[in-house]
Amino acid sequence: MFRPLLILLSGLIVLSGCHTTSQQNGQADADAAWSLPKDDLQTLPQASHSSLIQLYDEHNLANRDVSFRDERLLTSNGTNSLFTMPVYKTKTEWEKRKQYLREHILVCAGLWPLPERNPLNPKYYHKIDHGNYIVETVTIETYPGFFLAGNIYRPAGKGPFPAVLSAHGHFPNGRLNNDSINSVSTRCLNFVKQGYVVFAYDMTGYNDTRQVAHIFARGDSISTLYGINLLGLQLRNSMRALDFLLSLPEVDSSRIAITGASGGGTQVYMLTAVDDRFQAAAPVNMVSDNMQGGDLCENAPGLRINTFNVEIASMIAPKPLLLVSDTHDWTYDTRNTILPMVKSIYHLYQSEDKLKNTHFDFIHNYNRASSEAVEEWFGKWLLHENDASKFREVAFQQDSDQNLLAFMNKRDTSTQKAFAQLPASEYHGLPNTLDEPGLKELLKGIYAKQLAQYWPKDANGLDSFKLIYGKAVRHLIGAESPEAIDCRVVKRSRGDYFIATQLLISRKDRNEWIPCLLYQPVSSTANSTVIVTGDRGKEQWVAQGSTVPNELIHQLINQKCNVLVPDLFKQGEHTLQDSTMTRRDENAKYFNTFNLTDRQEQVQDLLTLIRCIKESRDLSHSIKLYSTGNSGITGLLLSSVTSDLNKIVLDGDHFDPTTDQQALTLEIPGIMRVGGLKTVLALSSGQHLRLFNANKYLCGPEISKLAGFSGNTLFSVNPESISQDEMVQFLTKE
Repeated sequence: MFRPLLILLSGLIVLSGCHTTSQQNGQADADAAWSLPKDDLQTLPQASHSSLIQLYDEHNLANRDVSFRDERLLTSNGTNSLFTMPVYKTKTEWEKRKQYLREHILVCAGLWPLPERNPLNPKYYHKIDHGNYIVETVTIETYPGFFLAGNIYRPAGKGPFPAVLSAHGHFPNGRLNNDSINSVSTRCLNFVKQGYVVFAYDMTGYNDTRQVAHIFARGDSISTLYGINLLGLQLRNSMRALDFLLSLPEVDSSRIAITGASGGGTQVYMLTAVDDRFQAAAPVNMVSDNMQGGDLCENAPGLRINTFNVEIASMIAPKPLLLVSDTHDWTYDTRNTILPMVKSIYHLYQSEDKLKNTHFDFIHNYNRASSEAVEEWFGKWLLHENDASKFREVAFQQDSDQNLLAFMNKRDTSTQKAFAQLPASEYHGLPNTLDEPGLKELLKGIYAKQLAQYWPKDANGLDSFKLIYGKAVRHLIGAESPEAIDCRVVKRSRGDYFIATQLLISRKDRNEWIPCLLYQPVSSTANSTVIVTGDRGKEQWVAQGSTVPNELIHQLINQKCNVLVPDLFKQGEHTLQDSTMTRRDENAKYFNTFNLTDRQEQVQDLLTLIRCIKESRDLSHSIKLYSTGNSGITGLLLSSVTSDLNKIVLDGDHFDPTTDQQALTLEIPGIMRVGGLKTVLALSSGQHLRLFNANKYLCGPEISKLAGFSGNTLFSVNPESISQDEMVQFLTKE
């Protein structure tokens, strides 16, 4: 059987074989394991204060050696990062990933679980009969009292007609834009001439949809906590726009397409990713591996953690998809880069014929050439017409602004101004005074009502709650159990009653090195492994100048426990030296769209450590956790997303989850949308968990009932502290 290879490299003993795939004798599980060196204990050096708190030696620090530093501190992803497509070998593998991404988008958009579909209450204005087609202005309520406006284009006759949903993108006049770069009305009128019903609707902050501006919730950290963001509002609007289109009696629900350019292209693939009711799509000049969308309505915290727009756009497969690209923007190399990525997904369905790229030499646009390409593509799949000459656009006279607008008296391109910021002379007939603060309160009320409806009232209700809200919390935390790990032994030393091993642990091939100190009893074999965390990392557990760990660690070792003490993300040695060159810019626009917060990264570190212990041949796989200070809240979040911990003792740190300002320190965007720490406790109620120093809000009857639903007597939440002896007894008593 393969044994781990010990290699001395730059002061590190490298333990290879920490992976889950074997290439030798099919020994996958065995080869995934790793072992500690089998030292002669008498030859180990005596433990010193520095050996218990410091892994990186002075020589490497002086040479500014960052070979085994955490890559997350050195680089980060952003809007203009270059992404690559993962390889999916089977349709089953991709379908599982697709389901995950669908949930992920909805969670990040603040739409999981989906709010109920309130009545649309469509209201029509300015019906203009052109003989062979009709144009009407319409408003619908996407949330109660929040109005989305657009224009509906209908062919003469009763149908059934295919239909097109048209998203306009960031062109100055929105759905009224009519120039050589992008003429929404010309495109819609050509579609209606070809026999489609078309609904061209506003983006938030454009034309008539201005109860809030196109900067809705920008810079509002409290709204971020509640999962309230512009992307989510626009995605909800798009979903309801489709509901409206499908409600029309003349529309054939089996022939629905969607198109849009630029930010409208983003709406296309975000909507097709979460809604199966489309039969064809054409995002124009947007899908890219090197630019993911530069506007607020295209970004939400967590949205592109480990994914990007090409993968999201591929989720419509195997339905017909046209990618229109041009030579003057971020889609310039679609033929050679993006198309093969998307084709790899269509290949899984043997449907490569339903994917096409049309490439033009224009600036960023949705011009006549792009429009004709889209019309030809939709004609092929929805009209079953292959004669391209039948889809050549003809010029139309756009109806007047007065006949196309619902509330505005004239077009206004100041998308950062809501009705409340415009002169009253510029609009008329507003149905209510709902504004940004009012909409935010409306959304919070919807979320609270949903939580109350789902909150468990019995054992079956708890299972259902975990199914829905457990998914939400896992997506919001963003951490995942690694498939494999890398483990490197730096140095080992010995005290009177312990062996101390300095470890660097990372997710496999990720260079996310976590400095750790492993204590093992000398005189006996350990029967459990306890992860111990505090806000100061390894240093917290060794007194200044001491050569032994503190009494807590001593007691755990004495009770036959291995003790693993890490410097979690940005704790202790995990931080970089001053002035280290780094390309991690936490002030970058939309940083949290692409990168986890510090708290989320610490949860990820704990999951990595758990995996490392499970892969060890030498450490007990009965894994326990003790976390103190604010680190206790990190442990509580962890307890809601893993079942690999045998016992958990956590310091609640008197954290008040009802105070928005304190809840901000959770650094979990969207967590209050799903109920905050109360929901986290509900998800953790099956664990053998003791939470002490808990805020009184978390100690009420709602929480105490939870463990009873599953008959768990080892789950408790208390406002008081517990003694060290009590804590050790709880952790070590089997």
